[in-house]
Amino acid sequence: MNEVAATRSDEGLRLVGTIRSIELHTTATRFQNVTSRQVAKIQLDIERATDDEGEDLDVMNLVDLHFQGPAELVPRFHEGDRVQIVTSAESQFHITSIRPAPLS
Repeated sequence: MNEVAATRSDEGLRLVGTIRSIELHTTATRFQNVTSRQVAKIQLDIERATDDEGEDLDVMNLVDLHFQGPAELVPRFHEGDRVQIVTSAESQFHITSIRPAPLS
């Protein structure tokens, strides 16, 4: 699944940029009998960013952040792909939607 439907109130950050790195990452577990899982860990060269209220953010403040999404993103997206990412309101680092970015 490439895009998850989210209402505007569920959205955190809206980012447009080029994937600098994408890799599988195993999450650590903090509880006994809970298995670790793999997630996609994505780092972007961010061109534009807006917050949950649509206000522009200074992309220099977002350098070196990593965003996480389902492991299935790794075979679908690659370094150098230009994408639009929407994060969740609860965790600004959790990807709720990713798709190729329109040219603009």
